[in-house]
Amino acid sequence: MIIKNSQLNEETIASINKLIVADINASIAFKLSRIIKEISSILEDKNKMEQTIIARYAEKDENGNIIQSKDKDGNPIQGAVNIIDMASFNSDISDLLNTENDIPYEKIKFEDMKLQTAKVKDLMLLDFLFE
Repeated sequence: MIIKNSQLNEETIASINKLIVADINASIAFKLSRIIKEISSILEDKNKMEQTIIARYAEKDENGNIIQSKDKDGNPIQGAVNIIDMASFNSDISDLLNTENDIPYEKIKFEDMKLQTAKVKDLMLLDFLFE
């Protein structure tokens, strides 16, 4: 199964977890739990690389510390930084998000799960899992 980094985030893991606790086929639930382990590892690496890219292109003070962005009133904006080379930053982030990961599991036949109900939002996030 091929999954792009752009498809992976905390919501993806939460949506898979919702399926695991639903009343589905036990072997499918087991397979999903194995897939979560793979995805969690990839997601952790992706997040680390995002932070590395941000640190590379973020504006820094004279001591090399990242400068936090401020709003028009001079108040710090939580989690925001000024990027000094937006073109290179966008290129690196794009490369990261377009990176494909090969998960060593076959796609799941949706009908095999025998779900009674599911949220469309969750299924859209997990489209890559199903045949």
